[in-house]
This record gives sequence, C-alpha cells and structure tokens, in this order.
Amino acid sequence: MSASGSVLVAGASAAGPATVEALRRGGHQGRVTVLGAGHDHPYDRPPLSKQILSGAWQPERSRMRDDVEIAGLAAEFMLGDTAVGLDVATRTVETASGRRPGSDTIVVATGLEPRMFPGQADLQGVHVLRTGR
Repeated sequence: MSASGSVLVAGASAAGPATVEALRRGGHQGRVTVLGAGHDHPYDRPPLSKQILSGAWQPERSRMRDDVEIAGLAAEFMLGDTAVGLDVATRTVETASGRRPGSDTIVVATGLEPRMFPGQADLQGVHVLRTGR
C-alpha cells in the first residue's frame, strides 16, 4: 500500500479507528474512509452492561475517542450504513443502502454479532449490547 493511496475501512467500532490510527502513525497520508453500521463513533461496550445501564455513568463517558481525537484521524466517517458485500475485483463494498464505496485498499474490521439463545428476546431485563440481523 502506498502512503497516498485510498483506504476504506469497513467497521467503525474499536478495530476501525484503531486501524486508521495505525495507518496515520505509519505515514499514510491518503484518503481514508470508515464505514460503520452504527450511528455513533466507537464506544467501550463493557460499561454498557455495568455503569451505563445502572445509571452510574452518562452514555458519552463510554466513548473511546472524543471529537478532537476523531477529527485528528483525518478520515471520512460513513456511519449508519451496514456493509453487506465485498467485490474484490472492483475493490468496492456494497452497503445496505445500496452505496458502493471503493478504494485502493479495503480493510475488513466488522467485528461480531451477538449469539441469541432461544427465548432470550422475551426475557425481561435482558439487553442485547450489539445489534443482530
């Protein structure tokens, strides 16, 4: 990868911005786009099930990077649009909304989905901390 080529990072949770930070530390000066299904910048998930749901913390306290740090990444964030396909030949990622952003290099950092147990959706007081399909 050249220091000036474009990079598309599919995944905007912990791994996506960490990838951008590593690229920038390594001297990458090209365009970087981060595609994420969520509508918010990365946040730390363990406090969701402890401090935030109990009311001990305000939700913004769980953010992994503040606005200044996000701006310092010098990346375009395309949030709220899930990656649903990858076309290696054309170097594009298909999104749920039908967009097809492309790049010289694509990094897949999409993370995980929760495993749901039968009957879990109906349990009072049980919260899913990651989205599922």
